[in-house]
Amino acid sequence: MAGNNSTEHINDVMNNEVADQTNVANQEETIAKLNLRSHVAYIDAESYIANPYALLGMVLQIRKIDGKCPDNLNDPNFQFEFTPFPILRKVDELSKLTSPLLRSSIVVDKKLAANVAFLSYLSVELSNESFFSLMIFDQAAGIIDQHDAEWPVNVRQWKVDNQDLFDDPEICYLFAISGFVQKNIVRKKYNKFKVGAKGGAYGLNIGGELATSTEEYSLDIKYGINPIVLKRPEPVAKVKKTLLANPSIEESRLFSGLTGSTIHQFNKLSRLNDLKL
Repeated sequence: MAGNNSTEHINDVMNNEVADQTNVANQEETIAKLNLRSHVAYIDAESYIANPYALLGMVLQIRKIDGKCPDNLNDPNFQFEFTPFPILRKVDELSKLTSPLLRSSIVVDKKLAANVAFLSYLSVELSNESFFSLMIFDQAAGIIDQHDAEWPVNVRQWKVDNQDLFDDPEICYLFAISGFVQKNIVRKKYNKFKVGAKGGAYGLNIGGELATSTEEYSLDIKYGINPIVLKRPEPVAKVKKTLLANPSIEESRLFSGLTGSTIHQFNKLSRLNDLKL
């Protein structure tokens, strides 16, 4: 009968007899499962795929736009760029991953993608009738060996060699990359099943409704970087003659649009995660 071929009937059969149900993750669960941290900014850097360790020691510069420094790097008017020369450094060999680490498998809808900025690039491809099934791996990671005796020497020499960047009033910030994690995001898009719709070779039970897909898996790569401050836009009288500094809470907000959520939520969750290390 026609009723037995309805979308509702197919969903009932699926729930009672076929597929285990999975649900869209919530915001805090996603941040915790993916191990997103408040002090990490996520960027695209395709030229480093072959050797992500080359990111270590690279220096980002952030310039003024219309005479103003940014409040958040999510503003499309503000662009970061790498300076031509990195700081010489030694990689802490113990910080490297020996094999890829599966962080989590989650289902993402348009609302979740919009609320977790690490996933926000996916929201433009989603509608209220579609989802992404994701597997997130930490593919590679590393930090600079800051206990190496040559590290402070190299930082001082870089500052001397690049004094013009410190003197340039149009440069707001100089951030050195002290650590990174390469996150590989394997994804497949699913659409809510409707009777009469074409295609659907693969299916998931998402929240009690059948969602199908004809797509192959695709791969996105994001780099989480740990920034440390070389230069900040302080008045001359307040500039501290420190070699390096960790970003302040205000400076961390610069990266809130590039990380997994707003900074106050991140601070709460990152402290919990840090206690587990």
